[in-house]
Amino acid sequence: MQRTRIRPSIDARRDRRRTRVAACTLWILAAAVVPATLPAGDKPAAKPTKPAATSQPPAAAPVPVDSILRGLEGQPPKERLRLLKLQVDEGNGSKEMYFHLGNAYYETGDLPGAVVAFAKATELDPKYFKAMVNLALMYDEQEKYPQAIEIFERAAEIEPNNPDVWSHMGNTLYAQAQYAKAMELYRKALQLNPQAPHALYSVGVAFADAGIYREAVRYWARVSQMEPESDLGKAAAENVELLQKYLVPR
Repeated sequence: MQRTRIRPSIDARRDRRRTRVAACTLWILAAAVVPATLPAGDKPAAKPTKPAATSQPPAAAPVPVDSILRGLEGQPPKERLRLLKLQVDEGNGSKEMYFHLGNAYYETGDLPGAVVAFAKATELDPKYFKAMVNLALMYDEQEKYPQAIEIFERAAEIEPNNPDVWSHMGNTLYAQAQYAKAMELYRKALQLNPQAPHALYSVGVAFADAGIYREAVRYWARVSQMEPESDLGKAAAENVELLQKYLVPR
C-alpha cells in the first residue's frame, strides 16, 4: 500500500478546501483634469506667472490580499493562477500573495513554480511558518528529501509545538524507509496533540504497511470521524472500507 502524501498545508488546507473567492477588482485611482477657463472678455495679466510644476499622480494603493482572494472566488485553478501572477507583476508582491500564488501553482500541477513562490514568501519573512511548511512539502512531492527535511527542521524551530510539522517530517523520513525515525516523529506529534489528524493517518499507513490491519483501521477511523468532509478524512474512510472488505479477518 503506497503512502498517501499529505498535500499543502496548514492554511493551504483551508485554501485547498478552498475558501470561496469573487471577480478580482482592481482599485484604479484616476486623476480628473479640469481645464482652466476665463470669463468672456477677460484678459490674462501681461506677465503671467509660470505655472507650477504638476506633481506626479499618487501611486495606486496595493490591493488588500483579502479583497483579491474574494475576487478569485469560484475561479478555476488556472484562472486563479493567472490573476495572482498579474497582481504580483503589478507590484502587489506581499508574502501572503506569494503564499497563495504557491498554492495556485500547486493546484495546476506546477511544482517548480510552487517552490519558487513559497521560497519567495519565506524570503520576505524568514519566520513565515505556513509558507515554510508548504515549501518543504513541495520538495517532498518532488522526492527532494534532503531539502524537505532541512526546511521542516527550520519550521519546527519556529513552531516546535505544532504537531503537523513533525508528522509531515515523519512522512518524508518514511518515504526514505527510515521507519523507526518516522514513527518517533509521529509519536511526538501525538504527544503534542493526541487528535492530530495527519499523525493519526500516517500511523495508520505504517500499521497497514506492516500488515497490522486492525490497528490501521482503528487509526484511520478516528481521522474519518474527526474530519469526515476533508480530503484526509475521506481518504481514511476509503482505506477503512477497503481493509474491512478485503483484508481484516471477521
